[in-house]
Amino acid sequence: PGSPNPTSPKPTSPVECSICFNTYDNTFKTPKLLQCSHVFCLECVARLSTGLPPNQPEDQLPCPFCRQLTSIPVEGAPALETSKELLATLPPELQQEKVLWMEGTKLCCRQSSDDPENPDSCISIDVAMSKPESPEAPPAGLAGRLSRCDMCDDWKRIVLLSALIIILFCIILWPVQCALKTGNLRCFTRTVAMS
Repeated sequence: PGSPNPTSPKPTSPVECSICFNTYDNTFKTPKLLQCSHVFCLECVARLSTGLPPNQPEDQLPCPFCRQLTSIPVEGAPALETSKELLATLPPELQQEKVLWMEGTKLCCRQSSDDPENPDSCISIDVAMSKPESPEAPPAGLAGRLSRCDMCDDWKRIVLLSALIIILFCIILWPVQCALKTGNLRCFTRTVAMS
């Protein structure tokens, strides 16, 4: 294959996804066709669609190349149209598209149709973004207050600061307090036993 036209956003290789550069197959890397006619693998499209803001009235996925919007079906990215042209370029055993579906943020595929009730017959990958969906609430009580304390993250600094405060009190503040109270630096009076 020759090099593409420099102004064309089409991928250089028709058998690999332009986002992840993995070769297309008939499962998680199924070539999915967007409304702008750009093709990406199902896993990448599913990752992009799970990253959409949840407050949009309808799921509109912008194409990574041209930014044209594609409507994501209610069933999720697996329900998008498959590029039959690219699927036909795969080896014969990969030309039959497998049934895939979304369960939350997991993209699922059944390995074999022998026992549909067996959970081990399904494989899935999590296509959610790496950040958590909602921030975890800190625990209640002292542990919660300490977890919110930015300074408390570095316990070595806290121990060192505490030791310095104790040393400051013992070496400097205690003798000063004694001098002010007794008039000299001798805070402890010695009792001399006379025999």
